[in-house]
Formats: sequence, C-alpha cells, structure tokens
Amino acid sequence: MSYLNSKSYRTFDFFAPYTEEGERCQRIPFPIAVNRKPVDESNIIHDTNPQVMTFGSDASAGSYTVTTEVQPGALLIVNNEHTSNKQTIGGVECAASDSTVLMWTGKKYVQISNAGVGG
Repeated sequence: MSYLNSKSYRTFDFFAPYTEEGERCQRIPFPIAVNRKPVDESNIIHDTNPQVMTFGSDASAGSYTVTTEVQPGALLIVNNEHTSNKQTIGGVECAASDSTVLMWTGKKYVQISNAGVGG
C-alpha cells in the first residue's frame, strides 16, 4: 500500500508479510522524531509524528497555541530544560526541568507521560 502526503509530497510504502517469520518478514521501525522550534513567541506547528519541541535553559515561560497538521494519536514531546519556567502547550502545562509527552486526540492535546529532563 502506498500513501502520498499531499502537503509534503512524500510517498510512504507499506508492506505487510503473510507471516512473522522468514526472510520475507520485515520490521518497520517507529519513525524518528523530528525536532521543531516555535514559530514565534506564542505559536507552534505540529506537523510530524512524533515531534520534539525543546525549550532551552534560557527560555522564558510561555503559552503556545498549536497549529495541528497531524492525525489523532500523533505525539508531541516537549522538553523543558529551564529550571523554573513552565511552558503551556495547547492548554497543557509542561513543568520546568521536565519532559512531557502530549498526544493529539483530534479535539485537544492530552498529557500521557512526563519524566524529569536528564533523569
């Protein structure tokens, strides 16, 4: 099966083997996360899955609206390396010194995981 992304014009080919053993069996790895930066001081575009947004130790606290160009179930990983400034992404608070995984449900972003950055 082939899929053509009409915005990026990238083509993806999917093949499912008849069995899970043998030389015809191929494993498809989970896609590599793409790093993105905020568009400006209040906007983010979520256009890949999974996508990583890293806010460095010099980032000020902010509240970001998200332009979502992905299907429900897509992941947005927010790494906030600042020790005291939180980031609010699509209405979800991402604590300082924390790594938060958000999922787009088709209606809103929900937090599905968080763990301290570097820990």
